[in-house]
Amino acid sequence: MSAKYSWKAVHPVYGVPIPVVETTEQPVIRCDVRQRHNLPSRSWAVRISTWINTNYFLWSLCAGLADYRSDEEWTNTFQTHYQDTWDEIQARVQEIDGPYKFGIPIPMPPVKRAVVIHHPESGPAETFTIGPEARPSHLIPRVTSMPRDAVWGLLHFVIGRQSSVFDQFDVVIDISSPALSRPVGTQIKQSLARKRVFQGDSKDDVVDRYYHFGN
Repeated sequence: MSAKYSWKAVHPVYGVPIPVVETTEQPVIRCDVRQRHNLPSRSWAVRISTWINTNYFLWSLCAGLADYRSDEEWTNTFQTHYQDTWDEIQARVQEIDGPYKFGIPIPMPPVKRAVVIHHPESGPAETFTIGPEARPSHLIPRVTSMPRDAVWGLLHFVIGRQSSVFDQFDVVIDISSPALSRPVGTQIKQSLARKRVFQGDSKDDVVDRYYHFGN
């Protein structure tokens, strides 16, 4: 990550810390994800390797718990109510390269919060409480500061450790009720404004795109 900017410096277009936008590599962590009423499995089965924004991180935890199938009730709930939306999010993320991916509007995840805990070999545990982010409906979020429950504090911690092995975290998620969450059929439309990217004497047009999540 770039050391030229403070993690408190927010990118004026993408609304994330500038060091996140400037980096070409993102760290990998492994998580043991469970709901509050379940015991930890110590499986570290959920792998997080893509850091786009807070909502994407929370979606990744929810999808990872469903894929691992340690909680069959949640697996069934996710596949019934949220799988289509998650598949569409993944498709959008995969088709966008470079910093433009930070501008992808990610729907609110089906989780109220996630408590992410790192247990070091010695000393007190590090705890991060991460909540969904109400992303603006337009491309340029005009965010000037980071909320305290954003995912970037966790990412900053992981990078600062410079661990030679994947860090492991206990994660307890507070799932939203499907009846109370945003319906999967809700459409989120986002137009990427026409931009011109100049590289020397060449220029490329980034055409308008419209993102639709749900049916």
